[in-house]
Amino acid sequence: GRMVGHFPLEGDGCVSGLFHYVWNKNSNKKSCPMVNVPDTVVYKYRQPAYWYFTSKDRSGGVKMKNKTNLGNANVEATFCNKPAGSSNEIVAFYISSEVVPSKGIVSTIEHFDAAGLRDFLMNHDKENNGILQRFVDGKGTNNAMFRAIWSPNVFHVERRTNVCNLSDRKTHMHQRVVTFEGEEHFSESLTVTDTMLGAQMQRICESIVDHCRFHLLAQGDNASINRMVLHFKVDDHNRVWLLWCSSIRLSSDDPAPGGANRLRDATPMDIANHLIVPEHIKRFLVPSTSAARSAAGGGGKRQEFVCGPCQIVFPDQCAKVVDASRKCQVTYKIVIEYWEKHRGDIASDPDEVPWLEQSDPPGPLSDTPP
Repeated sequence: GRMVGHFPLEGDGCVSGLFHYVWNKNSNKKSCPMVNVPDTVVYKYRQPAYWYFTSKDRSGGVKMKNKTNLGNANVEATFCNKPAGSSNEIVAFYISSEVVPSKGIVSTIEHFDAAGLRDFLMNHDKENNGILQRFVDGKGTNNAMFRAIWSPNVFHVERRTNVCNLSDRKTHMHQRVVTFEGEEHFSESLTVTDTMLGAQMQRICESIVDHCRFHLLAQGDNASINRMVLHFKVDDHNRVWLLWCSSIRLSSDDPAPGGANRLRDATPMDIANHLIVPEHIKRFLVPSTSAARSAAGGGGKRQEFVCGPCQIVFPDQCAKVVDASRKCQVTYKIVIEYWEKHRGDIASDPDEVPWLEQSDPPGPLSDTPP
């Protein structure tokens, strides 16, 4: 059977098939270049089915554990073995997706300390499509996650940083860890697309696209990833870790008329992808009064908006997606000042009309020719 059947590379929610593509070797007998994956156990039919991890040897890439090593005791021992010097107790998270009427696909994420992980492994029903992943201690004192939106023409990275110190045990664990899955007063958002880190994440995305194209072609499928949303984390050593993929679309590379670049599944990508915490955790997420006041005024969660002819957000949806409070008035004066400041950065085009330098003001305009 084709790998695609067992490991679908399309859809929304937690697209666990991507891990298998990343792990699968390319023509150089290597897993996907530049990609690091934390220990990740994929559950199928409530059983652990695959365990991916990154080799300690830097050139070893992404590996898969033998089926015999997928027992709960092994998972617990590996995940609970936190790096020396770690100042927090969080060892893992579980994310699963399901279709919810009128909302579409909703992904639920839950973080665990050692006791919570043991309880999860022994007692919880694992959803059919979940992943359990070892928690990566990120750079800095507060938990931060990056969400990268990639398409051939558009790239955008947002960082969400929790407002609480991750090692402050006086605050409940679930409140210290939430980023994209929590209401927005628990975290701060920053666009980091144009940073060196953003550029590195863009290269990682492109490496994944190339690697997957190789495997799709090897299976006789002339297709490429055309849209994807990935979640990353950066550790103290500045290593970027791929956590999970929440949305992916393929397009056909067939040279047939109308075939090339046509999205097979043209449903809009759900950028905000309804990421939530389980009901029993919501009671721990109690905002401070000032945060609650600002949230009440701000109307809850802001939608991330990606503009341009990118098809990620379809034009007919723009009005629904753009929160009025995020629109700002841009005067021509601002545009002209920006252009004057940056025009030196733009290579001149020989066919272009030259920019008028500021000279003496012309005399009064008259309608009659001189």
